[in-house]
Amino acid sequence: MVEVLIAAALGAIVLGVVVSVFVQEDKVIKRESEETNIRAKGRHLIKVLTKEIRMAGFGLPPNTGVTDISATDSITFRANLDDVRTSTPPGAVGTNAVVQNDTAITVVDTTGFSNGDKIVIFDPNFRVYELNTVSGTPTSTSIPLGTAVASTYTYATNSRLVTVNKYNTVIIYQDGTAIKKSVDGTVSTLISDSSISGLTFTYDSATAAGVNKIGITLTMVDPDDASSTVIEFNSDVSLRNSS
Repeated sequence: MVEVLIAAALGAIVLGVVVSVFVQEDKVIKRESEETNIRAKGRHLIKVLTKEIRMAGFGLPPNTGVTDISATDSITFRANLDDVRTSTPPGAVGTNAVVQNDTAITVVDTTGFSNGDKIVIFDPNFRVYELNTVSGTPTSTSIPLGTAVASTYTYATNSRLVTVNKYNTVIIYQDGTAIKKSVDGTVSTLISDSSISGLTFTYDSATAAGVNKIGITLTMVDPDDASSTVIEFNSDVSLRNSS
């Protein structure tokens, strides 16, 4: 009888050890599986963010893309998302394409421009630009402006036109476990995942106009396991229109 009790006790101990080992191994397997899943999602999400940030300055003059680098968890930039652009008609060297205080600008085509659009007027020769808006309905060859032109733009030997580009203001930022995108005030969810724990942007310049490269860091962690490892994903984006 004693032998039976001893055997039963030993069996219970062995069974307890086996169950404990099994439970621990199961936890390890689940944690490794979740980390693998997070890594796969993270690689995809950092690609999505890289593609979005690469649009900074698209279709615009050099160094007019990034506009605000004051926050580390958001970025604000301009982009010509609809790729709407035009130019003044070619002119003789020394003649004026646009004169200071003009309230409209003559162009070759106004397709795609409409009342309320934000625009950039750019002189490629002297690499100067100014921001303005479309105020009213454009005719086939004239864009009415919200503000009188600040400068006179003169045709030069190497540049016999002045460009006019439409632009949108884009903000990408973290909101809890979501990454959101605002285009001219209209907000959409770019990414939503309970594993997202952080988003950071870094820049190679102390001023927005001088930014040539943007660093993106996305951190993710298993939301159901406080002790799990924080996984970091990084990407560097070189702006397409930096000088």
